[in-house]
This record gives sequence, C-alpha cells and structure tokens, in this order.
Amino acid sequence: MSRRYLRPRAILLSTVMAALLGVVVYAVQHEVGSRSASATAAATAQLPAKEDARRALTAEEEAYAAALWPLHSEVKLAAVRMTFAGIAYKTEDHDPNQLAAKVRPLEGTLDSVAATVRSLAPPPSLRAVHDRYVEALGLYRAASAEMLEGASEQRDELLLTAQDKSFRASEDLLRVSDVLWPGEYRPH
Repeated sequence: MSRRYLRPRAILLSTVMAALLGVVVYAVQHEVGSRSASATAAATAQLPAKEDARRALTAEEEAYAAALWPLHSEVKLAAVRMTFAGIAYKTEDHDPNQLAAKVRPLEGTLDSVAATVRSLAPPPSLRAVHDRYVEALGLYRAASAEMLEGASEQRDELLLTAQDKSFRASEDLLRVSDVLWPGEYRPH
C-alpha cells in the first residue's frame, strides 16, 4: 500500500475513534456530574410549562416510567454493544462479517423494544417524551443499518453517519431519562 493511501485512512480512523471516545466521555460526565443547564432546559421543555421539572411524577406518569425502565435498560446495553462492535471493527478485525454477527442481534433487540415502547400508552403529559424516545430508537436502528452497510461496502463515511445518529440517539435518551428518572443512578 502506498503512504498516500494510509495517511487519509489513519486520519479517518483517528476521527472515528475520537468521536466514539467523545460519546463515552459525555455519558460518563453526565452520570458523574450534576445536570447541565442544557439538559435541565431540555427536560423542562418536555414537561408542561406551568410545572417545575423537579416535581414528583403523578401515579400515571410513574407507572409509565416504571414500564419503560426495563426496556430502557435493554436499549442502553444494545447501544453500548453497538458502539464497541464499531470500535472493534475499525481498530481490530476490519471484518464486515464479524461486525454483522455482533450488530444483527442488536437490531432484533432494538426492533423488539421499539414495538413494545410504541405499544405503551403514555399519559398526555409525557407524550412528547414518549415520542422522543421512539425517535431515538429509530436513530439507533438506522445507525445499526448504516454501520453494516458501511462495513460491507467499505465506506467509512457511512460509519461516521452511523456514529452521528447513535450520538444523537444517546443524547435524546439522556434527556428522556432526566424527565422520567431525575436524580436516579442510571448507568450508561
């Protein structure tokens, strides 16, 4: 291989790795630190304007949050596994078949969880939160499909697009978490 080909590839690999590391750092900072002003504003925007974001959930809202919690745990685990599958693909094996073997089951998990989440009936006060959650699941699903396509076609720009979608989905899930489970320890 020529040096000219290796340099852009090394730069692209470094960029992808830095972006993935940024997602992990963001999640850790979010869990360890207090809520940032933007997260608080986003959480408040999801609640009716007349109510404080720190107010206790109603019984109906609490029931919805409790029903969503185990599904949310599955989504977080799938998201982490998808991220690490992408990192392993770019840094270790470069084998699209191995990536597919890791990501395809995650697609099934995401599809199953999305169907269950869509079947939940959120209270009217949490409708926007519910919709945001469903959209985040769609972003994760789209990211997984783009990862697989990018790997099979050896198109790194699709991998970067997938990473961006995954990052946006994780941000949305953090905002939903701030509304439904404020102050609760939620490992990401």
